[in-house]
Amino acid sequence: MIIYLSMLICPLIVYLFYRFTVGRKIKSLVYAPYASDEKLEEMFDKVPLIFCLVTFGYFIFWIGMRTVFIDTTQYIWSFRAIPNNFTDAWNEIEWDGKAPGFEVFNVIFKSFISQNYQWWLMTIAIFSGLCVMYTLRKHSCNFFYSSFLFISMLTFTWMMNGMRQFITVAVLFALSDWIVRGKLFPFILAVLLLSTIHTTCLLMILIYFIVRCKPWSGRIILFLTIIILICIFAEPFFEEVDNVLQGTNYGGISEQMQEDDGVNPIRVAFYAIFPIAAYIYRGTLEKENEADPYVNICINMSLVAAALYLVGMFSSGILIGRLPIYCEVYNLILIPLLFKKCFPEKQRNLVIVIATLLFFSFFYLQMNSIGYVSYITGYIK
Repeated sequence: MIIYLSMLICPLIVYLFYRFTVGRKIKSLVYAPYASDEKLEEMFDKVPLIFCLVTFGYFIFWIGMRTVFIDTTQYIWSFRAIPNNFTDAWNEIEWDGKAPGFEVFNVIFKSFISQNYQWWLMTIAIFSGLCVMYTLRKHSCNFFYSSFLFISMLTFTWMMNGMRQFITVAVLFALSDWIVRGKLFPFILAVLLLSTIHTTCLLMILIYFIVRCKPWSGRIILFLTIIILICIFAEPFFEEVDNVLQGTNYGGISEQMQEDDGVNPIRVAFYAIFPIAAYIYRGTLEKENEADPYVNICINMSLVAAALYLVGMFSSGILIGRLPIYCEVYNLILIPLLFKKCFPEKQRNLVIVIATLLFFSFFYLQMNSIGYVSYITGYIK
């Protein structure tokens, strides 16, 4: 717990150092006659790269140094099982399997870079972490609070458990500008390439068309209607899906649903808060949407994440519950924006304090009983 707690506190420490060093110098420009409002806004929001690297570098270090965390042990075992000889390893790649692209990376890494699985885990952590950092630095109105949310909302655990899927999540998050700019074919090519790492990312092709529309438009209402119908007719719907998927790696979905309690309703309610808040303050956010179309994407992604969790509540928390992460990461950008744009300054500070305490409580309840294991620390509770 102490390692995870230090990761939670890290953004605050770096923020305070930034605030009383670089931030103070920026603030002095408020009275400079040559500094435009746009320039000042950009300087306040755009955190210097070094502070971002220190923040995420701390996250990445502990994530990359782990040796035990749920499916990490299985990943380590599979990496060790790869033959050291390149030819033998290449011949063992399952080209018709679930993740041929991931297997190719593993073979190349072990044959030409390092046979040490710790370097392998660290490389994946660095790549995924920098993709997330890049997007938050570029689009978040409060990089440090977004970094806090990355830990407190347990998004970081995907880099430790489910890291193969999170590679695709992180890359598509970094390529999210392609959605805003309507670069459909490059986006589809990226998704198809990433599907060789984790096939769930194919869902993002459909989501591309949903999130590009205006929030709360007719297309969004139609999407919500379909989601509600799926929830009402969940059993026959997934039986048909099961028939389609027979013979693939995802066959037997109906049988697994019977053994699965589905997504926790509390999680569904939690992730519904953000799109509901965006709907309540839609009048305020419309002005922001005109200035920055990326806001539309974040609102719609948040709505899709909540909708997928709702479907997961009536079906499978294991199968459906792993899909929202592709959209869930956009809450890291949306939440600070809601604080900044939807509340007067006096109310804003109180709302942020209350929300921070709630996020911290959620983090503590989830991580309190989970220890950290690495070669340099041993087991730390």
